[in-house]
Parts: sequence; C-alpha cells; structure tokens
Amino acid sequence: MVTPFFFTTIDKGLDWEPARTIGSYLWYKPYVSLTPDTCFVLDDGNGRAVGYCIGTPDTTFFAQRWRDVFTPVLDPVLVPDPAVKSGNPLMERDDTKGFRHAVYEANCSMLQPWPEVLVQYPAHMHIDILPEYQRKGHGTTLINAFFNAVKSRGANGVHLDMVQHNVTGRAFYDRIGFQICPQVLDGGLSGYR
Repeated sequence: MVTPFFFTTIDKGLDWEPARTIGSYLWYKPYVSLTPDTCFVLDDGNGRAVGYCIGTPDTTFFAQRWRDVFTPVLDPVLVPDPAVKSGNPLMERDDTKGFRHAVYEANCSMLQPWPEVLVQYPAHMHIDILPEYQRKGHGTTLINAFFNAVKSRGANGVHLDMVQHNVTGRAFYDRIGFQICPQVLDGGLSGYR
C-alpha cells in the first residue's frame, strides 16, 4: 500500500497518472518491501502516517535484490515492461517509458553509474513529510533514525537524489550536513551526498 501522503508530496512535475503510480514503484514500494528495517514512519499521535524516511544501507546490494525479488512480482498492468507496448498513450510517453525502464532495471540512485562514489556513500534515502508536519523537527528526527540504522549496518555515508528546483528541501539538507555531489549529472546541481 502507498501512503496517501506519497501522492500529496510528490513533485508537481510528476503529479499525473501514470507517473504517480509508477513513481510509487520507484521511490516507495521497493524500500518498504525489501528494507523495512531501515524505513521509519512518523505518525500524528493517532496512528495516521504523516511522514517517512525510507532507504537502504547498501545501494548496490539493494538494486540487485530489487531486480531479483521485486521486479519479478511487478504488476504488468500498473507498470508495464518498457519493452512491451502497453496500448496506453500516456504509458508510451518518453518520460513514462523512462520511469518504467527505471523500475524494471532498479535504477534507484543517480550514483549507480559511479561505483567508486557509492563506496564512499553506499546508503541512500527518501524522505516525505506532509507540509503541516514540516519545520517541527520531525525530518531531522527521521533522518537521524535512518542514519543510525544504516551506520549500524556498516554504511559509512549516505546520499540522496533530489530535483534541482526543490530549494526548500535543499536548504533542509544543507542544514543537516549534506553536500552537493559534483560527480552527478549537471555539475551536481541535482545530486546530493
């Protein structure tokens, strides 16, 4: 199940179907399925989930498990194999086909093409918190729980991917010690470590 706030907090450029559904197979479902011990949920005090920090201590191992365990059980109606024509024009858009390809190939991190950088920053994470629960210290609490969990599993560094226009997120990541990773894409503007 996808928490409702995944769709509330998704980047507005992806807030359309089928990108929303496919996005949940990229940035949510594999983590809670394959690495639940490094997934942390914030609730509102009444049992309703209002935020999470999810990720993995080892991106390379996680991607392999994704291909071996998660990909074979994908619902081909919700996420059609990119090599197969779906019959749905929205599924055949270049961006949607790229997302479909990423799901089937376990492209979970922009650092995967740079294994030497993954040695330094093997863990990666995603965080989403409903807007009304942001700026109250919850993000830092969730990330610290994630940091402690992946460190106890041997990770010596953490990275994350973010869209360049997420200036609020970038300011938050700067405050907690993340730095731009110059090895990634556009001179590091869209990559963080």
